[in-house]
Amino acid sequence: MIPRTRNILVVVIVVILVVAGIGAYFILKKTSASTCGPNERNFICVDQAEIPDSLDPAVTFSTPGWAAVQQVYQGLVNYDGASVTSFSGVLAQNWTPSANPAESNITSYSFTLRSGVVFSNGDPYNAYTQWYSLYRSLLLAQGPQFILEQNFYSTNFNPANPLSYYSNITNDTAANTTLANDLNTWDFASPSSSEVAMMSSPNQSFQVVSPSVIRLNLGYGYLATNYTYFLASLSAPNSYAVDPAWIDANGAVQIATPNSYASGHTLGTGPFVLNGYNGIGGGGYTLTPNSKYWGAAAAATESGNNNLPAANTSVEVIFQDAIDITTNDLTSGKVQEASFAYAGPSTIQQLQGHSNVVVQPLSTIYGATSGSWWIYLNSSVAPFNNLSVREAISHAINYEQIIQNAFGGYASQWVGPVPPSYPYDNNHTANEPYYAFNPTLAQQEIQNSPCANSACVGNSINYMYLNTGADWAETAQFLQQDLKAIGITINPVGVSLASILQEQGVDTNGQCVTNTTANGGPFYMGQEFYTSDYISPDDWTQNDALHAGSANKCMSGYNNATVNNDTYLAAAESNPATLTAYYTNMTTLMYNNYTDIWLVVPTAFAVYSTNLQGFVQNPMASGEPFAIGFNTQWLK
Repeated sequence: MIPRTRNILVVVIVVILVVAGIGAYFILKKTSASTCGPNERNFICVDQAEIPDSLDPAVTFSTPGWAAVQQVYQGLVNYDGASVTSFSGVLAQNWTPSANPAESNITSYSFTLRSGVVFSNGDPYNAYTQWYSLYRSLLLAQGPQFILEQNFYSTNFNPANPLSYYSNITNDTAANTTLANDLNTWDFASPSSSEVAMMSSPNQSFQVVSPSVIRLNLGYGYLATNYTYFLASLSAPNSYAVDPAWIDANGAVQIATPNSYASGHTLGTGPFVLNGYNGIGGGGYTLTPNSKYWGAAAAATESGNNNLPAANTSVEVIFQDAIDITTNDLTSGKVQEASFAYAGPSTIQQLQGHSNVVVQPLSTIYGATSGSWWIYLNSSVAPFNNLSVREAISHAINYEQIIQNAFGGYASQWVGPVPPSYPYDNNHTANEPYYAFNPTLAQQEIQNSPCANSACVGNSINYMYLNTGADWAETAQFLQQDLKAIGITINPVGVSLASILQEQGVDTNGQCVTNTTANGGPFYMGQEFYTSDYISPDDWTQNDALHAGSANKCMSGYNNATVNNDTYLAAAESNPATLTAYYTNMTTLMYNNYTDIWLVVPTAFAVYSTNLQGFVQNPMASGEPFAIGFNTQWLK
């Protein structure tokens, strides 16, 4: 049993938009101003709905945070262009997996690092700084820690008795104290021979082989074995390189405590330098090309690697959370791009029809990655503690009416817990069909329950939904109407996206917020979603199927020992037939329990101007529009 869960969910972006610029726009609450319009070539302006939680790559666990740090910091690998299954080297020139002859699974990866890499202040990058960065990320123990901790753990430099996730906590604490002191006192640009010997010690998670080679040894984390989607997880920001000297000069490393300076300042190896950060509404930041950027020469010899090119154009990001203002900024040409926290059909309709704008629906995986949504039913609370009630609800919902009338046809139904277009999802298969609108069956099930003969009509149940546009409000109205037909009375309560995230957690008393009156609750029924950290099926099942998952524990509270076990077995499995069996079994068990009523995957769109060039779409991206980096973008 693995108790680790995500503390903060990555904020969803369902639609990311880019529009041609006309006229002038001045950045609010910043130290400098720039113009954006059809003749402007030096700045791309972006309205962004949400403010980063942190600028520290080891700490940030939100979409706007990832969008910022991915422009400044770099890791060993990242997604290869628009692919979600192949990867390109970034700080790593190449890598080689190794396997134990007695096992079929990969046990380690050796990464050969690129030469000549420097941080934007000129400090060198090498295997020692990468070793530092990875262990620092584990020691900070923030929201994204689990991504590394699936495979890795802290070190005690003891090859005969190495630390792992399952080591004694007393030993962990002592080793972490020693490691933090080492990180704060060693010179990673030129370590001593004894320090090199310790970093090179075998049987630890991160092992320096030479100044240009680092080996990452799997099996020390909570999976206790290899991880099928290891390279995908390594693309997350908490594996990115930071400058040890810069961190040391600005607060150093404190165990389980974020560095306040690094939370609002950046220094990385990437194509941009971030300046003028102002983390309030109306504030923002500026990205300017890194004059010391090392990657231009490497990009010239790897033309297909979109992670490497130097930046073409500066970028101004403005924190603007009002959809109507952002929409006006786009249509009036005040900004070239925009990132919405959530935008539905009504926003798309406002932006369609402009002669200089392309509005392009994207494939299902983009919407699935941005956010797949379901209705949770808390099976520990009446009337949802009755299986027939839950099944009746699943058949009482008119899914097609919601898709066509609330979403204007820009959504699709799905069956979970793995969303459509992901590896080993069970959509479009014969295993389990979508939940079907069947009023007759719904009535039969409700009559076999404690709610028979309208016994539950007088019990009004608060239903939490996302109140950011007409689509989800209309969905709530349709649900209210559909459930009334089977004698279930719901009271729709619209809340913000931030409130949904709050409801996923626990309060200071350790109680699930959904069980309290916060935000108009308690909410024993409501709208729930997840959005990916990276593309892999277990990134979802560890959150929406696992009992301790952040999108499950305080919502439906689904708890099935087989599903819990299969979640981790699948994460460490590499055989396709076995993986198919695990995910099919999880889907079947959840499907027949009806605590999660899988609803819709809204369609994602790329909306962009004909004068914006060079963006590389990738559904795992945090920059706009669905681009991992701004570095390849420019204005024609």
